[in-house]
Amino acid sequence: MEAKAAYEKAARLLNQWYTMIKRHEALQAVSLRYEIQNLLSKMEKNRDLELYFQLLDYRCKLMMEQFAESAELFRKIKRQKETVKSVDDIIQYYFFFFSGMYEFYEKNYLEAISCYKKAETKLHKLTDEIEKAEFYYKIATAYYQIDDHFRSLNYSEKALSLFSKHKEYIDKTIGCEMILGSVQFELFRIKQAEEHYGRALDQAVSLQNRRIIGLIYHNMGLNYAKCSLPLLAEEQFRKALSIGVHEQSVFGINTLFELSHLMYKYGSPEEARRLCKEGFTRSAEQGEDEYAAKFRLIFALYDAGHPLDIEFSLEYMSDKRLWPHVAELTKDIADYYMKSGDHEKSALYLEKSQHAKNQIYKMKEELI
Repeated sequence: MEAKAAYEKAARLLNQWYTMIKRHEALQAVSLRYEIQNLLSKMEKNRDLELYFQLLDYRCKLMMEQFAESAELFRKIKRQKETVKSVDDIIQYYFFFFSGMYEFYEKNYLEAISCYKKAETKLHKLTDEIEKAEFYYKIATAYYQIDDHFRSLNYSEKALSLFSKHKEYIDKTIGCEMILGSVQFELFRIKQAEEHYGRALDQAVSLQNRRIIGLIYHNMGLNYAKCSLPLLAEEQFRKALSIGVHEQSVFGINTLFELSHLMYKYGSPEEARRLCKEGFTRSAEQGEDEYAAKFRLIFALYDAGHPLDIEFSLEYMSDKRLWPHVAELTKDIADYYMKSGDHEKSALYLEKSQHAKNQIYKMKEELI
């Protein structure tokens, strides 16, 4: 096969591979990966194709929830910054876009947004509206994580307007409805929020997609908890954990934490303790340091953990700049001490909560 024809075939297969990845067509994507790898090994080395393959391989591992392997691969890719400067604009776009995804999964949300904004400067080079929708969806999710609700709302609406035109991307349409629902909950627009989640759940049920259904129940629980509706929150968390594919995933750890925290706060210490221990063990085994820190914190606060674990856990989250989580948890700690009559400690943690909120405002200002 002559060089030009081989290059065109490899580029076509790489684009086909990425489409499969975006659609979560896991078996087909894994099969095509080996075909592409075999083709590239027989071709003359091409810097653009090799970097594109590595970037898509990272994205494929994320889809397969191989988080440790994907992180290790992207650390290798990031060392090629000089190479990135000399490749074409589309490959540069994917480098910055996937860099944002890497930072997001590392919980470095501010860095993720910074990478996404660099990718956005190349967005006009893309002709496929689904590619643009993917970008809007990812940056909307990142803005949501730092409580920048109006930017999240803006980008998620853009993503929804594009994804909703394509029935084959109904899972992404569902994802957009979930983000919009969560933002509306944060803005205390409960009716609009429930409408978004209702549409998301109806679509997920029609697809019989248990993974997405589990995430919808989890997110609904999280939003009801934030709105101080504990019975509704508990119901949704239990529904999420009743779905095996969700309970066994890394997202199931998140649900275990939220339900355990809820049970501690509202007077079911024995079940809370069981859930907390299970969640901490799984967090440690799967390298989920954020959730390990959170489980240590609630066990120290409500149960028999070491009191210093509260400060160690808050320090970890502060170092990771997880300020929305710090603000929420320190407010809960302040409430706990207020109820127990320790007004001095309550005041201390209210001050810490306000400090975290100030950091959120500063983060938003950095991104203007």
